[in-house]
Amino acid sequence: MKKRVVVFALCAALIAAVCGAASAAEAKKLTFALLPKTLTNPYFVAMQEFAQKLCDKYGIQLECVAPPDETKIEEQIGMFETMLEKKADVILVVPCGTTEIVASIERANAAEIPVFCLDTNASGGKITSFIGTNNFEGGKLAGQWVGKTLGAGKLSIITGTPGNKTHEDRVNGFLEGIKEFKDLTVVGEVLPAYSDRSQGMSQAENLLTANPDITVLYCTNDEMAMGAGEAVKARGLSDKITVIGFDGAPTSAQGILDGIIDASVAQAPGRMAELGVEAAYQLLTNGKAPESVVDTGCTMVTKDNAKEYLNWH
Repeated sequence: MKKRVVVFALCAALIAAVCGAASAAEAKKLTFALLPKTLTNPYFVAMQEFAQKLCDKYGIQLECVAPPDETKIEEQIGMFETMLEKKADVILVVPCGTTEIVASIERANAAEIPVFCLDTNASGGKITSFIGTNNFEGGKLAGQWVGKTLGAGKLSIITGTPGNKTHEDRVNGFLEGIKEFKDLTVVGEVLPAYSDRSQGMSQAENLLTANPDITVLYCTNDEMAMGAGEAVKARGLSDKITVIGFDGAPTSAQGILDGIIDASVAQAPGRMAELGVEAAYQLLTNGKAPESVVDTGCTMVTKDNAKEYLNWH
């Protein structure tokens, strides 16, 4: 009888231990929210895919939602607020509106939900970590490349959504990069094309009509650059006008090989997503505080190395 009691006791203890372990495992199940600017741009699709892969490895539930395009600032804010209501463990966001998102970030701060900014930093609130390209330095790299490659000429600039810090930094960095080259001149206004290929084409046509002697079109993302490149090609000016983009998308790398554009400043959206998920996971499971700023770097992509960028990094 005593043996049976002991066996029963051991079984009960074992069941309790197993159930306890299961409960602990369930308790550790994390939910991360990923809010890119949009999922119509392959750049952010790559970000989602890399994030999902690492979340699957760690058993993290990833909820990824995004507005239809980068101009839908209020729509993204609504998505952020929904993730707050769902009590997501972490929010990783690429702000459409760098100033407009601040109030939501502050609400996340009050709820003690860590906020990581990927690619584009917010203008305020407590950001646990910003992981992305130094866009000013990336723009500067493009400007210096133009100066060293061409030396002289007239330049025009096409940018994304007005007021977006990412695009502003890319423009200002480019202007800084060409400063030392006195024979480079910016002509025309900096025109917005909202990171859209068709609008990039339209704005390039406007600039070429107003300034037919342009020799460089610098666009602050690849979608706009590809549109601008098509406009240049349609006019038979591909040999006379250099078109530069920003992102290093596989489509733009192919566009470089096909002669539609000439160069792009490559970023690493996949690496941003992986580092963001990893940092958030380590923070929540091991209490390891991440670096406040992580620069994922950038590279000029030209015909010399375009084949290396036919896949996202």
